Amino acid sequence: MIVQCPYCGARYEAPPGRRFYVCPYCGTVVSEGRTYERVYIFKPSVDKTAAFRTALGFRPVGAPEDLPAASPTGAELHFLPLYLYHVVFEPLPELETYAAALAMSKPPFELPSGYSFPARWRTPFKPSLERVGVFHQPDLEPEAAFRSLEEVVEEARTYASVFKTRVQVEWSFEGIVYYPFWALTYQYGGRSYGALVDGADGSLLRLEYPLSRRGRAEGLALGVAAALGAAAVGALAAFALGLPPSSGAAGGGLAGLGALLRLTAFAAARRGRYEGGARL
Repeated sequence: MIVQCPYCGARYEAPPGRRFYVCPYCGTVVSEGRTYERVYIFKPSVDKTAAFRTALGFRPVGAPEDLPAASPTGAELHFLPLYLYHVVFEPLPELETYAAALAMSKPPFELPSGYSFPARWRTPFKPSLERVGVFHQPDLEPEAAFRSLEEVVEEARTYASVFKTRVQVEWSFEGIVYYPFWALTYQYGGRSYGALVDGADGSLLRLEYPLSRRGRAEGLALGVAAALGAAAVGALAAFALGLPPSSGAAGGGLAGLGALLRLTAFAAARRGRYEGGARL
């Protein structure tokens, strides 16, 4: 179906039957034929220059020393929709909190597993005729998105168990929150690579990068050292138990084989991949 934005006038295509429709150009939300007012945003704290500085200034294992001199080729600011919830745990009022969950089943890029979003520091959102980024459509119902907050619920139940109290979880839907991410592309040595930066706090979440010859050689050396070290430990353990050291060395070598294979594959590759951890 075609939806016309009541604010900027843009027409965009969206699947029928959804509770919310987001204008990808200005971020205006339409629900049940009317403009939805309970919309918030986390304002970006970094611009694209700072985002590239964060990505290219990072030095993962095996990256070339002149990676900061790579050529930026593209930067797009994406605003992913979150659902905001007010959550209470009866009969413990001190556990009352706000929580946010991703409202998309398939975001446009991969996020770290278990990545959590803040609910504080949001500000009311006002659409603008000046395009600042791409606003994405929510495709989950609030009830379905709330299930991803199981960790929040479990923490409350663990706290309540200290007092031997069973809590009843009650939540209310409070609105939509936009959260910013910078999707970056750059070139090095004639090849293209990508990166993802959290636009709200400036942290690096993902980085594809070229592997230098020195980095590949170091990876292979580490793999061989890991296998030899495991074999030596196995031989010593076997000797201490009165067994033939050769059998222990063989067992240790097999135990270190996995590390050898992983590091050998790393050494043979031409690109590496850094993944940021889930935020606590």
